[in-house]
This record gives sequence, C-alpha cells and structure tokens, in this order.
Amino acid sequence: MAKLITKKYQNNNSKSIAFEKWYARIVHTETLTTEQFVDHIRKHGSPFDRATISGVLMTACDCLVELVLDSKKVRLGDLGTFYISPETTGSESEEGFTDDNVKRLHLRFWPNQKSSYALDSKTLRKSASFVDINNLTQAKKTETSETE
Repeated sequence: MAKLITKKYQNNNSKSIAFEKWYARIVHTETLTTEQFVDHIRKHGSPFDRATISGVLMTACDCLVELVLDSKKVRLGDLGTFYISPETTGSESEEGFTDDNVKRLHLRFWPNQKSSYALDSKTLRKSASFVDINNLTQAKKTETSETE
C-alpha cells in the first residue's frame, strides 16, 4: 500500500497564534513529467500508444484553458471540475469597478464529491496512510549497517 511521506516542522513565526506548534508537510519524492505520466497510463493496460495518449492530454490541456477562459466550467468525469476565479480589488462604486480591478485569475479545481470516486478532503484522509520521513531515514540507516 502506498504511503504519504510526511516531515514534521515547528511554526517559528512568533506573530502567529500557532507559534511553536508542530505540523506536518507532505514530502514529495518527485514530480513526474508528462512523458512519465503517459508511460504510467500506458503501463496500466491502455490500448493506446504513447503518441496517442500524449496527444489527447495536450489537446485536453489546450481545450481546458480555452473553455475556462470562455467562462465555462469543465467537469472531467469522476475527477472533478476546473474553473476560473478572479482576485480583485474593491471599488467605491459599481461604475468605478473596471477590468483594472482584476489583479489575478486563478485556475481552480473542485474535486468530485460523489461517493463513487470521491476526492474530497475527508475521503482522501480516510484512504491515506502516513510514514514520517525520519522513520524512513532510520530504517535505511539500519538496513545499511546490517548489510556491512
């Protein structure tokens, strides 16, 4: 079973109400390239070759951007929905609000909430198991010293 690797850290921001409390971060072991992701899909029994899978993913990305910039939400099956949300500054009046008040646009993702393939926070948490990176490091040191 896969495990999420975590690393503990202490909040050192003295201005925070969470000052000196301990938290965990996920340690990501790598970032897969599109090509590696395509190979992973292909190895899961896909009848399509690398070029076809790559082409579909590239076209999907292009179309996703095109559609969300046309004020559409895009729901990708059981994965979830992509959409755009603006970050704006306020205006004293409706007439005074212009395009210049829009500072940034964010591509957002809302995970599927259906129980068939739920990617919501609670369901992901129930499915996850964790291992502290320090335990992995200690286990490797033990294995190394035992084989020497």
